[in-house]
Amino acid sequence: MKKLAFFDLDGTLCSGGSLQVEEETIAAFRELKENEVLPIIATGRSFYEVEELLALLEAEQFVLSNGCYVQFAGKTILDAKFSNNEIETILNIADKNKLSAGFFNQQGFAVTNLSKVVKEHVTYMGIHDVPIAEDFYQMNPVNFMNLYLNTELEERISGELAAVADTVRFAPLAIDVLPKNVSKGTAIQKLLKSMAGSEVETYAFGDQNNGLSMFQLVDHGIAMRPGTEQLKSCASYVAKTNNGVVEGLKHYGLIS
Repeated sequence: MKKLAFFDLDGTLCSGGSLQVEEETIAAFRELKENEVLPIIATGRSFYEVEELLALLEAEQFVLSNGCYVQFAGKTILDAKFSNNEIETILNIADKNKLSAGFFNQQGFAVTNLSKVVKEHVTYMGIHDVPIAEDFYQMNPVNFMNLYLNTELEERISGELAAVADTVRFAPLAIDVLPKNVSKGTAIQKLLKSMAGSEVETYAFGDQNNGLSMFQLVDHGIAMRPGTEQLKSCASYVAKTNNGVVEGLKHYGLIS
């Protein structure tokens, strides 16, 4: 493959809060491969959430959990995890501020409690059947965590969190809490390093600020029309229509 194209899911390949894609998108993925462009999913979601969609798109390469987990050329090249000490530090910060937390890996998730804020968040995200397990991390690996809070409280605790983790907001009432120096961008860097000696042109498609690290790394960043202003300011192309993925692919001549 001469070119790589990285695609966010929610708000980019998928719309309306669902993991559904249009037939036009499926056809575009097939055409990309015919044109020697390798499509790679790059999402904040974990494998258990996107397994069926990956199969539908025949996408065998992916960057999941905002860069915590990367599979490329049939191999897992990154599986970043929190240590129990790091998790307990984050939980202490959450407890002091009366916040609920979530634990996530590639097989599933759990939350510490089903607070009002968590209920509002899962309703917003369309999530059902939320498991509750305060000790999830003691028995399972944890790639990343969520804290459920508004932007005002996030600003108040950001300094404490920064000592142990990196954060990115992905919903009005939730932030992803990631191991230090983990992002979509650092994951893509590791992926490209595994291709040492190959000269490829890179593209990224996204709509939210968790795509900033991608856009800062690739040759061409394509922002969706409803994307954040910050992401659009880093983009080399901003979509003018609702189907920004197909529009961007055609703009750069990756599909006809």
